[in-house]
Amino acid sequence: MASSLRPVPETPPRAVLYLRQSVSRDDSISLALQEAACRQHAVQNGYQVVAVESDPGVSGRTWQRPAVQRTIAMVEDGQADVIVLWRWSRLSRSRRDWAIAADKVDVAGGRIESATEAVDVTTATGRLARGVLTEFAAFESDRIGEVWKEVHASRVQRGLVPNGNRRFGYTLNRETRIHEPHPLEAPAVVTAYERAAAGESPRTIAEALNNRGFRTVKEGPWSDTTLTRFLDQGFAAGRIVWKGDVYPGAHEPLITTELWQAYTDRRAQRLTVPPRTKRSPYLLSGMVKCGRCGGPMTGSTVTFGPQFRCRRRAAYGREHGCTGGAVQMWVVEEKVREWVTAFAAQVDDATERAASTLAAQVTAEGEETRLAAAVVRVEGSLRRLTVQLADGLVPAEAYTEARDELMGRRQVLVDQLEEASRAVRAAGVDQVAIAQRLVDQWDRLPFDVLRTTLRDLVDRVEVETARASGVGGRGGVSRAKVTVFEKA
Repeated sequence: MASSLRPVPETPPRAVLYLRQSVSRDDSISLALQEAACRQHAVQNGYQVVAVESDPGVSGRTWQRPAVQRTIAMVEDGQADVIVLWRWSRLSRSRRDWAIAADKVDVAGGRIESATEAVDVTTATGRLARGVLTEFAAFESDRIGEVWKEVHASRVQRGLVPNGNRRFGYTLNRETRIHEPHPLEAPAVVTAYERAAAGESPRTIAEALNNRGFRTVKEGPWSDTTLTRFLDQGFAAGRIVWKGDVYPGAHEPLITTELWQAYTDRRAQRLTVPPRTKRSPYLLSGMVKCGRCGGPMTGSTVTFGPQFRCRRRAAYGREHGCTGGAVQMWVVEEKVREWVTAFAAQVDDATERAASTLAAQVTAEGEETRLAAAVVRVEGSLRRLTVQLADGLVPAEAYTEARDELMGRRQVLVDQLEEASRAVRAAGVDQVAIAQRLVDQWDRLPFDVLRTTLRDLVDRVEVETARASGVGGRGGVSRAKVTVFEKA
């Protein structure tokens, strides 16, 4: 072995070892064995190992791997000269990602080597051999992927979940592979949908599940995030979501179509509520604005009761912030309730309002369709550009410039598309019906439901405050001009 060692230069090339293992199993090469082979390669070539990066349990078909990103960045930043792999396929099994990674490393003046597949990439023949090896890895990945796609597609077409895992609310019949209602979890799922459709926050529903001893299928506690993700899938409504498409399941639905529709409607409305205000203890949090400066008014509880106070006045004082003061919270809430009552009584122009709502919805849906088509066109341009780079038709510098321009254009379109989607949802809201429901059930609705329903109707509440009357300005009725603005 000693005869195969190369002379060590005065400044040894710096090497970063990159390791990847998709799945830990008996027939796979462990990260430890990969590292040992890579270190031996580094010793034989006189490299100084400066870092070892690994992505355990991650497929080579995706480029969203933290360690491989750090490895490429080390070469681009001048912290390493060589990337050593166990095999060429460890870096990526994607033709496109391989082409982009090799180009980045070449442009940075570095190189990529394999510890077990000796190829001299400084020669044309060596680069061809590397291309053959990486193409074979991509072929194997594609072949395995096609097999699994066929398996998953076959399961979905038969109304079965593609991965065969159990879902909360159901038990999995191992013989038929069909999910059957769980005697304890199924009623809890129905209750969760009913509470969510009524406007209750995911956090309180998740807490209720945890308090009753329910856990996720992975035996973890419920959070607002895991609960929302579970409810959005709609498996309990008889749906199977696969690759963005919805298929009818062979399992028995736990909830009715009407309840699923009520949940999705409420979910769309909740997306428009700022996260900061979702769990506030005050009914109108996030909706009240100072009538003097236009800034937000925040809720707080003081000796003489809850109040709204101008945030700018509280932060910067009267001279540098705002002359607006505080107002007792019940005053604002009573004014809002009076406004809702008056709004609910507007029945004379109901037909005109319905026609206006329909026109707004049609306009919003047209804009949404236009923007979605524009996003698809930009993504097509990105794919064609990447293929041109892989085929050597586009220089790396031109590729980077064009890619950044397209990505920026795509982000602008996506932002506009999200805004258009919100407009579609808002246009379909029957605000008079919402107001009438509030008037009828104001004192009976749960707090979370009342606040969420108000947000469907009220855009903002402007309060122009004055000094409170009473001894020392405390304890009396606050004099304030309250103006309620309807949601457009």
